[in-house]
Amino acid sequence: MKPNFETVQSDVDSSFRSIRFTCASFAEDHSWHYHPEFELTWIIRSEGTRFIGDSIAPYRADDLVLIGPNLPHCYHDEPAAIGGNPGPDLIVLQFRPEIFGTEFLGLPEARRINELLLASKRGLHVQGETSARVRDLMLLTLKKRGMPRLMCLLEILQTLTDGRRNLRSLASADHHIDNDITQTHRDRIELIHRYVRENLARQISQREIAALVNLTPQPFSRFYRKATGQTFVRFVNTLRINAVCRWLVETDDGITSIAMNCGYNNIAHFNRQFIALRGMTPRQFRERALHLQDRTSTHRPKQPALPAEALHQ
Repeated sequence: MKPNFETVQSDVDSSFRSIRFTCASFAEDHSWHYHPEFELTWIIRSEGTRFIGDSIAPYRADDLVLIGPNLPHCYHDEPAAIGGNPGPDLIVLQFRPEIFGTEFLGLPEARRINELLLASKRGLHVQGETSARVRDLMLLTLKKRGMPRLMCLLEILQTLTDGRRNLRSLASADHHIDNDITQTHRDRIELIHRYVRENLARQISQREIAALVNLTPQPFSRFYRKATGQTFVRFVNTLRINAVCRWLVETDDGITSIAMNCGYNNIAHFNRQFIALRGMTPRQFRERALHLQDRTSTHRPKQPALPAEALHQ
């Protein structure tokens, strides 16, 4: 399944778009979509789940992601976690590679930048000091005009290239988006994702979800696998483990209680799923995340740094 195509317009008197905006919620602002531009998104305020290709992961304030052209993506914020805040606040940069000239990426000096852009086809999560430096530069693009603005974008790309050890690939290497798309398929996926997120704490059967979109279980299984590149069971487990991770970091509740609140009645099964998706036990995750939080600024909450897949040189 391909997502909805989005048309991106450059800013006035500029070859790319740089915008800061807020919205009541991502659910009202955008759906599963793609576009031919590269996109760099800094979530200033919000937390929830981000979908990049076939990657499903939690995000928090200061989340920074670079995605390549035509990679489907969307964000689902969590109103309950946001509390009284007025909704997501973010800065987005969108640009085409040809803005630097058709020969630019072929230059020896631009080889590393070209490698960066090629790697972004899977989506890149930017972490650590690299993220902080890029966020500062993104703020500058909102203030600059003319050539200094374009040079600021180039500096962002160079900073990402220099900090490639702080980049983690998101979507799987074999992720494809060349399946047929219809409005019916798109509506089905949106309905399924919303329903699962709203009922995550209870048992959800594939038969129940199939009936929700007027399919029988076997055709539904084929449809969902083709549409998303993963099984429905893996999707539900991923969302549940993401929810567990938020509870582990943000509360002092016991691990068993958290697991049951997120839909796991079998603790042995929960532990196996958590280790498979996070590469560590729930207790190790909590200890590591809290330790890392103690080392970061207290001005804004940070996303726990999970074991990262480095972008190879």
